[in-house]
Amino acid sequence: MPDRRPSPGSQVILPIQYLRGVAASMVVWHHAAGQIRGMAAQVPWEFGTSGVDLFFVISGFIMVVTTSGGRVTPVEFWRRRVVRVVPLYWLLTLLMVAVALVAPGLFKTLKVQASTLIQSLLFIPHFSQSFPGVVWPLLVPGWTLNFEMFFYLVFGLVLFLPERRRLLPLVAFFVALTAVGFVFGPFASAAAQTYTHPMLLEFAAGAAIGAWWLSGRWRLPSSTSWLLIGAGFVLLLLRDREPLGTSTQIIGAVLAVVGALDARFAAWKSALLQALGDSSYSLYLTHIFTLGALRVVWNRLLPAPPTLAATIVFMLLSLVVCAAVGWLVYRWVEAPLLARLNRRKKRVVQTLAAP
Repeated sequence: MPDRRPSPGSQVILPIQYLRGVAASMVVWHHAAGQIRGMAAQVPWEFGTSGVDLFFVISGFIMVVTTSGGRVTPVEFWRRRVVRVVPLYWLLTLLMVAVALVAPGLFKTLKVQASTLIQSLLFIPHFSQSFPGVVWPLLVPGWTLNFEMFFYLVFGLVLFLPERRRLLPLVAFFVALTAVGFVFGPFASAAAQTYTHPMLLEFAAGAAIGAWWLSGRWRLPSSTSWLLIGAGFVLLLLRDREPLGTSTQIIGAVLAVVGALDARFAAWKSALLQALGDSSYSLYLTHIFTLGALRVVWNRLLPAPPTLAATIVFMLLSLVVCAAVGWLVYRWVEAPLLARLNRRKKRVVQTLAAP
């Protein structure tokens, strides 16, 4: 059986990286439709939130693949995830709060209190004061990070187990939490709602796919892979539809990831898609800022109710501009931050190891 473990210097699986960029772009599309009054009625847009489901399955897959072979301890895993997720999120959250304090008119719906700021920065699920009834942090896209950080916490714990025994308890734990939510929910607590949500199953599904892919028993005809990708994206587009309900997008995300792992797809090279995937985290966190700026400019230039043609132009422009801004933030902020923090860690390790 082929050894599919990625080498320490090469942990990017291209088709998955491409899917990350697609997932981020789907979320941008979803939020772009609500920027200009009247546009949401002219284009399909609700499917865009399925990009989050795709992100979660990919996350489960990547965590299993990049920790295979016993190379990563739990503490090192948690350190890496904190370094990867926290700096840019904190920076943008604090930037938004600072701008809101200096120029309140730019964020008219934002309500900031010390408690919500601390909860947002520490990834503690809480009900939004700005949008009552929903579990959102101050920087709204960060709601998915509450799920991600919880998954990282649990995944780090299973790393204490031998590699061959990690998957079952991980999957069983998330299935049990989801079952608790199904039987006893909905809960009044924001944390209970988050930690028993069916979306947790997407991390477990991604982890199972990762274990299967690493086993070397990945044998799918090319036609089957294409069929899985097609069916997956159809289900992602049809999110929440009966008879599957919320399972529609979960199944769709799983099928899309499984189909994309065909070895033939890994040979395809696209600098544009890889750049989009590499910058997907920056794109995801910054697109709300970019769309807000686009909205202001658009309303000043074209204050009239939007036509279908104007709507299409705005939606496509949103995708392009948000991707460009996301790449610039990745290139000049996120990547340097990660490099600097990792260099600092390397220097500390070298100092401790010195005689």
